[in-house]
Amino acid sequence: MAKADKDGIVRDRRTGIVLARRNRHPMADLFRDAPMGEGLPGMHMDPMAEHLLAIHIFDNLDCLPPQNPLYKQVPDPESLNATGTDRVIYVPIGTPGPADVEAEEPIIVADISDYTEDQDAALELQLRQKRIARKLLEQADPQVRGEGDY
Repeated sequence: MAKADKDGIVRDRRTGIVLARRNRHPMADLFRDAPMGEGLPGMHMDPMAEHLLAIHIFDNLDCLPPQNPLYKQVPDPESLNATGTDRVIYVPIGTPGPADVEAEEPIIVADISDYTEDQDAALELQLRQKRIARKLLEQADPQVRGEGDY
């Protein structure tokens, strides 16, 4: 038998285990788009899974929320176009927010508005290859990058 208390928390009367909450758990967003590694998209879960994990970890296991986090969540500006949903990314705590960054000179690129589907596909392939090459170079030993002694 379970009953909600005044805060909307539903507990099993016999064991005290939290079974549900009337509202989303306040710590559920800690599980939103959890980072999986550099260059990889965050682990996206259903909002209900985030909520249930928060209940399990913070209510039933009585773990404390992060005390001195190294990273913070910021909206991913490219996520809506890439995935159709608003996602977050994790950045070091000292990273300035979008409002803190000074406006830069606009970067002029080629006008691709008249490209055909084949040209779009070729451009996407070229960009993907360039990103892969750049990431491989970033992860290479200093000698390979031309920064170290041979």
